[in-house]
Parts: sequence; structure tokens; C-alpha cells
Amino acid sequence: MGKGLAWLNGQEIGRYWPRKSSKHEECVHQCDYRGKFSPNKCSTGCGEPSQRWYHVPRSWFKPSGNILVIFEEIGGDPTSIRFSRRKISSVCSHISEDHPSLDFEHLQKDGAGDYNNKATVRLKCPMNARISAVNFASFGNPVGKCGSYAQGECHDPNSVSIVKKVCLNKTDCALELTEDNFDMELCPGSVKKLAVEVVCT
Repeated sequence: MGKGLAWLNGQEIGRYWPRKSSKHEECVHQCDYRGKFSPNKCSTGCGEPSQRWYHVPRSWFKPSGNILVIFEEIGGDPTSIRFSRRKISSVCSHISEDHPSLDFEHLQKDGAGDYNNKATVRLKCPMNARISAVNFASFGNPVGKCGSYAQGECHDPNSVSIVKKVCLNKTDCALELTEDNFDMELCPGSVKKLAVEVVCT
């Protein structure tokens, strides 16, 4: 596609556009910062799409009669557009103890949220699946991202058992970062984090 907007059944999927370069800007295949500085020195992907994949929530689809609307500004081939179903088998969360946690029920009732709540990990499996296993859990200073979390230099050894106790065999669960659940004396002087990855089946 070229440049434009897309909707599915009246819900906006998002904008799309190509990554263009000016005549003064040269795209490179491999970045090399040596030599004189230039803000556009390592431009890559010129002429390529800004994004190839767009998330379309399953709830936007109807059983039949779905309508995809494309507003194309500069030309493109909509026959090449494809929808791919992605099956989610794991759910992750990664928060720190200073992460704000709002009381949304209170917020909806009177417009004021409770900012004193403890940071809370909330996990929910899609399509009414249940949490069947805990792939990873670490309270301390875990590193990485969903699918490749790893323990940091400090780690509460009870992290996995605590998450299992609260979340196993449930469709969703919530776990506060409190002294009742974790060793808050870990990593003195640093902000503690909790990273969790669970399997949904």
C-alpha cells in the first residue's frame, strides 16, 4: 500500500505510510557512525513501509459480513492485504514497585482514582483460557522482555511459587507488590521489579 487509513467494521486500524528520504538524505543498509556527525547519518528503510503488521482485536470481527475500508492517498494494491490469526499461548507482565496503580472502580464512580494502591501485576488469558503454568517469575531486578525474561543480580527465590499460588488454574489474577507477597528488603536502595510469563491453555 501507499499512504492512508484503514478501518474494519467502523473501527480504525491505523494509518500507514512509506518511509521517505529527501535528496539530502542517504539511506544505508548497514549503519556506521564514524566520521562527521549528521542527524540523518544512519537512516535505514527508505521507501519501505513504516509498519507491516497492524493489530486488529478479535472483538472487531463479526461472524460474517465484515467490511474493510481503505482510504488510500497515493496508490497501492489492496488485493495484497491479508489477515492472519495469531494464537496467544502466553501472557506477560513487567512492572516496578513505583508503577502507579489506579482503583478504576473508584475512578468510574466519582471521577477520582486511588493513587495509594500498591503496584499490581494483572494477568488475563484470552478466550476464557486458564493459566496452566508459570514459565517465568522473578521479583528483584529481572531483565529481558516477554518470551526471554531472565533473572537479574537479585531475585526472590519464592517468586514462582507465589505466582503459582495466586494465578494457577484461573482465567485472570492480580498480585500486589507488597511485603506479604515478596521480600521487599531485596536490592536495598533500588526500585524492585516483577516480571511474569504464564501459559494459557
